[in-house]
Amino acid sequence: MKRSTGDAARPPHTHNDVVRVINDTLKGKVAAVFRSLIPAFENTSGEEFYDIVMANSEMLHGCIAIFRRNRQAFRNLLVDARGRPVNDDFVALRCGRSVHDVIAMIVRTHAKRHFKATLGGDPNDPKSRAGAMYKAINEYLIHDWQVQLVPHYAPLPLAKVQEMGPRLLDIREAEILDSIAEAAAAPSPIPSHSPRAASTPDLPQPEQLWWKALRDPEVITVLGERPEAETRELVAALGEVNELVHSDLFNRLRISTNQAAVMMVTAYKLLGRAGFRTQFGIPGKPAVVAAIAQRLDKRAVGPHTDLKLLPQMMEGAFRG
Repeated sequence: MKRSTGDAARPPHTHNDVVRVINDTLKGKVAAVFRSLIPAFENTSGEEFYDIVMANSEMLHGCIAIFRRNRQAFRNLLVDARGRPVNDDFVALRCGRSVHDVIAMIVRTHAKRHFKATLGGDPNDPKSRAGAMYKAINEYLIHDWQVQLVPHYAPLPLAKVQEMGPRLLDIREAEILDSIAEAAAAPSPIPSHSPRAASTPDLPQPEQLWWKALRDPEVITVLGERPEAETRELVAALGEVNELVHSDLFNRLRISTNQAAVMMVTAYKLLGRAGFRTQFGIPGKPAVVAAIAQRLDKRAVGPHTDLKLLPQMMEGAFRG
């Protein structure tokens, strides 16, 4: 029986076939379109263009942005198995994968190259540093916005990546990832105060307020009971919160000290001591504080919000 189409027109079937076709298309027809849109690469071969872009987070991010803005330029490639135009990122293309799938593949390829360059070893070998990191994180490399975060994933301790798992997708800010990495690398903090009786702490006035809040039975119900030394560490950290946090976060939301304590301890548990100080201490990160305040405000967090709901809401504010 005579075939109406050649082998090249048929969609690939096996996983390896799909990967091969996608890679060939990226280095060939896709690269050609980009080279026509970016004069600086006009005389660069498709394979060289692919290698240059895949090795650079900023350039790859820029190319994805160009694709988003100039999707029409790729219209001949964005078709399904029957040659019909595809305008939805989640509809399968002729290769059998969607634009979303291809972007996830690109993000993972970029991560492999970056991990190999910065961590060392074969990213396909889980026994190497690059391979262990890639194995821990590859399942969660699925969005185009993660391209710019790849250099900030690499310094994270492997154990932290394994611990966070899908929660990595909740973090879109590079600064927060950097804070987590710094906190994990920092030595264990030394208690700022000598042990004293829990009932009569000798602390500065601002810390007295935090101490009282953390010892409140309702707060303990939400955050759990903790040793006195750990409570003192939290009190010391909360005592370093800058004035902007008080004005732009606490006062804006009109929350109580108990509510503020639950929210700040939630942030501390996510970021660690060093990361918490970077974001909320002196001088802190005003843009991060403002963004969190705005997100909580949109969620109608205020003086009547139940303490039990605040940890989840604070985590949601970090997610965006």
